Amino acid sequence: MSLFSCTAQKQVSEIQHQNASKILEKISLYEGAIKSLKGLAKVKIKTPDNKISYTQVTIAKRPDLLRLEALNPFGKTVGFISSDGNNIYIISPSERATYDSKTTFNLAYIYPGLDLSITSSNLVNLILARLPENIFDLKSNPELSTENGLIKLTFTSNRSSSLNYLWLNGQNSRIEKAEFSLPQGQRAKIKYEYFDSLIDGLYFPQTIDFTTGDLSITIVYETDIDLNQDVNMKLFRPSIETAEFVN
Repeated sequence: MSLFSCTAQKQVSEIQHQNASKILEKISLYEGAIKSLKGLAKVKIKTPDNKISYTQVTIAKRPDLLRLEALNPFGKTVGFISSDGNNIYIISPSERATYDSKTTFNLAYIYPGLDLSITSSNLVNLILARLPENIFDLKSNPELSTENGLIKLTFTSNRSSSLNYLWLNGQNSRIEKAEFSLPQGQRAKIKYEYFDSLIDGLYFPQTIDFTTGDLSITIVYETDIDLNQDVNMKLFRPSIETAEFVN
């Protein structure tokens, strides 16, 4: 057994002597530290029929405030979605509509090919590198094990007979990856690759990979993103200029 494997086994042994709820509280605190984000990201979408890559203006604030703009190579907006907590505004080649913020909408309206139903709050969770709400709650009692040097937590799923999994870095409590069931029954995976240094004093993933079946989206943030900074609420409603952009 390698030294790294021995270290991981020791981490599990130490964790097992603690209360499982304390572990989940630590994960929850880790996620809760990220409240808002502003910055640019490169988005890569893969479907069985297509591959798309573009730059995205990204502004998000918990629980459901959001502004995403897809830019063409000339810096012009070619797709837009925002949520102001009351309404979701979508302006894209496939949809121009306003929805109630509590309802679900098709993610393909803004991420072509990703035919999934999602709410504004869950999209904000994805953008802010937060886990989907259905993976665990603070009353869960996960099974603990190790895998490739990571702490593996196994949860009973509330949505299907399949189990949910979470892999945790035992040294810094960073969430490295997860596998879980979506509300419609599909299985999904998320993997995070972190910046080499802290961003505004916090660990944050530079890369977020989300995969379900043969669909995937990769979000790669630029290094000058801002976390937990003040966000002008006006940004979450489309301006006249945005509403009138030409596809």
